Amino acid sequence: MKLYSECHWDGWDRIVDIYVERTDSIPEYIYDDSTYKILILEKGIIRASCGEEVIDVKAPAVILLSQKKDVALKIKQAVKAQIVFFKPSAIRDEFTLERIDSGEFNGYMGQAIYQDYILIESNSAHHSLAERVIPVPMNGFKKIKDLCTSAECELKGQADGFWPCRSRSYLMELLYFIIYSYIIVSPENREDQDADDFSRICEYLNEHISEEITLDSIVREFHINRNKLNDLFMKNASMTCISYLMALRMDLAKILLTKTEIPIGEISTRVGYPDPNYFAKLFRKKTGMSPSKFRRS
Repeated sequence: MKLYSECHWDGWDRIVDIYVERTDSIPEYIYDDSTYKILILEKGIIRASCGEEVIDVKAPAVILLSQKKDVALKIKQAVKAQIVFFKPSAIRDEFTLERIDSGEFNGYMGQAIYQDYILIESNSAHHSLAERVIPVPMNGFKKIKDLCTSAECELKGQADGFWPCRSRSYLMELLYFIIYSYIIVSPENREDQDADDFSRICEYLNEHISEEITLDSIVREFHINRNKLNDLFMKNASMTCISYLMALRMDLAKILLTKTEIPIGEISTRVGYPDPNYFAKLFRKKTGMSPSKFRRS
């Protein structure tokens, strides 16, 4: 089974190490030893087991899998799912399976490498099964499905010469959304109401990152006053809510600028700024350089 996407264009021999499949079964190649996988469970129940760990995963949910055959999957109730197969090197050339398994990237590394590594680290077999099974609320699940479908359309449609970059950009945004919405900000103590509120608001910000978001819209959505909202973010992130949103957007923009060649105006829209000039102004204020200079550097 070819778990990558080939270019359909005459004269191009480009291969992108990403493949998206829709399925109502557990294909044998889910255990492929050369790719990471994101299993997006839309309907049904899958029993996942890893050693003595056994979890019945109910839709909607995401299961992060490495190249190792350490997790066994069995359908318990008829399923509908999407599976994204990808090589870690699709994110960064240095991320070979051997180097990741060696633990090379677990120690000190530059900020750029760390920011990329954090996108794939949760797929690693170094994590327990419970850490790689992620229940997702329906709103967030729609965002995940949309990103997956966008990647699939680019890989299969190949409408223009940006399809390799654009498909990779959707994979990175998919990983970014999963990691920053459900892993990094997930409260360890669910009885801590403030931590749980912070997690839910961060999930909302990521879910709507490309849309217009204002302090008033957040206040209305979560029935919280402005002072309480900013106190919540100062406590958990040491910045205001709007500053946190801008940081999320700029981090995603940095990833798309450095890892793809898609137009800056398209990146601007993807991170919530329809006006590319305004985006450039904010980006320069945040990083000290224009988006184009940042990309070149």
